[in-house]
Amino acid sequence: MAVIMKRNPAAVSAAKHPDLLFWVSFLSLNFLLFAPIYAFFYPDTAFWPLSQRQDGAGLATMLFLQRANLDIYRLNLEFTLLVGLGAFALRMRSRISPWLRRFLFVTAVLLYLGQLVYAAYEGFMRAQYLLDPIFYNDFPLFLNGARYVWQSMDLSAWLYPGLLLLGGVILLIALLHGLLFKALGSGRLSQTTLLGLALVTLAAVASFWLSDARSGSPETAVSSFTAKIIQNADLSQAAQSQAASFDSRRLAAFYQFTAQDLAHKPNIYLIFIESYGSVLYQRADFRRMYTLVLRDLTRHLDERGWLATSTRSIAPTWGGGSWISYTSLLTGLRLDAHTQYLDLLNQYHTESFPHLLNYLRSQGYRSYSLSSNADEISDLEWQRYKHFYGIDQWWRFSDLDYSGQLYGWGPAPPDQYAINYAHAAMQRAGAPAVFFYVTQNSHYPWTPLPVIVDDWRTLNDAEATMTDATGSVIGQVVSRQRLSHTELRYQYMASIEYELRMLIDFITREGRENDVFVLVGDHQPARVARYEDGWDTPMHIISRDAAFIDAFAAYNFVPGLATKEVEPRMHHEGFYTLFMRILLQQYGAEQINLPDYLPNGAPLN
Repeated sequence: MAVIMKRNPAAVSAAKHPDLLFWVSFLSLNFLLFAPIYAFFYPDTAFWPLSQRQDGAGLATMLFLQRANLDIYRLNLEFTLLVGLGAFALRMRSRISPWLRRFLFVTAVLLYLGQLVYAAYEGFMRAQYLLDPIFYNDFPLFLNGARYVWQSMDLSAWLYPGLLLLGGVILLIALLHGLLFKALGSGRLSQTTLLGLALVTLAAVASFWLSDARSGSPETAVSSFTAKIIQNADLSQAAQSQAASFDSRRLAAFYQFTAQDLAHKPNIYLIFIESYGSVLYQRADFRRMYTLVLRDLTRHLDERGWLATSTRSIAPTWGGGSWISYTSLLTGLRLDAHTQYLDLLNQYHTESFPHLLNYLRSQGYRSYSLSSNADEISDLEWQRYKHFYGIDQWWRFSDLDYSGQLYGWGPAPPDQYAINYAHAAMQRAGAPAVFFYVTQNSHYPWTPLPVIVDDWRTLNDAEATMTDATGSVIGQVVSRQRLSHTELRYQYMASIEYELRMLIDFITREGRENDVFVLVGDHQPARVARYEDGWDTPMHIISRDAAFIDAFAAYNFVPGLATKEVEPRMHHEGFYTLFMRILLQQYGAEQINLPDYLPNGAPLN
């Protein structure tokens, strides 16, 4: 009796249309290699590559050579050649031993997954920091970041995402296996087309190599993993050479002004506002709300006898790496990467660097800082940072006697509580004092946000409040964790308004006659800013001393808090010489041998 076997409909369809299955699998896996960078730059990237009309030559260039839009419709050289090799192995199955076929398959899987991981790494570095991926700089950064994440994560919360990721990897391996060893039929059209694609990808990559263009850039229509690795290796070698050439002895001549003495010693507050970037002037909706806030706060300062002058300064980092930015400002050295920062930290963890805080300490100041992040680093690392930055009293979260609602990144207490807590302790210790602080509540994810209260102490006992800040011109602040891009943009603006209103409230309430306040942004907000928004951040100097404030006018500063019309000329690393020049000019024992203003800072090498 004949036995009738039932066949899976999907298997029947695949058997009847092997070439269709092959091309769907090939294109899907190929486009997936470009999905990470597209996702990082969404929604500022069009989904389709032909979003604008082009003539014949322009269209050919966009399709086959290079286009700025980071869509997924590109070809990967190594993957195309890999599939061609798989097709060859399939045709030569009878002549290739099983172990060699397994070896080729394992190699193909590892190469593909390696490219996918690299694509995610490249997308993160370009989107978050606006930098080329450079292994030499990025590995220590990721190592420190991974350690921080590991210490702070709730492992149970990562169980399901981890299982989902594992399932995705298994699915990718299955698709690759089917693509390389089962899907490609014997159709000559598919084989010829695949051969043609391989030749096109080779020709496109070769044209970039011959023209000495950046064939490893994400804008290329035909991507080469090999070119990316070579480009990364070259940049890493250059970064290593630059770091190795650093010689602290060469810098001595640039810090001669630290021998000058101050006759009058105002209290100085150096406050870095997290993610406070010039993007606020680049978008119409941001600019409208931001201008209203600045106008209101400038009037508030004027009515209480405070003067402000402002400019825009170019930060050394774009969407992250606050420590690189504020260390450049304090030292007068441009630090471009985490490895340069580590090199400086390693050289001066036992001896004193003549940065701004250490100069002020030499003049009789007591230095203070505060890190309110609830996730604290080890005591050994803490002491290392404390010595490098020259901090006499550095409060951590455990020192704040805080048991109220925590917010956003870290998480952390309200900045209003943290700053006022430190200020109260500083007042008990006496002046002169220098206070260094980086705000927490304007750090991504910008939700939830605290409110501004009349008495900062009540924040420790009050129930968590998720409403908008006092006097806000923006409206209700969102308290949900998952926000649309539009909500995220408005929430970012709300966080900046909170910080500015809170800081101006603190200055007018607690500031004394001889106090100087420096408010400056560290970098752009990566998730709501774009390449064209630039690298500059607002900088505000606030004091009651009219002569001190007026002295900044000669250096591209304008009265008030608004800097819409200012063309940024100073870099963060130029602040040290500028501030010292004016500080010694106004308050020095002798107005001689003032430091030269170096808008680009002292040369690092």
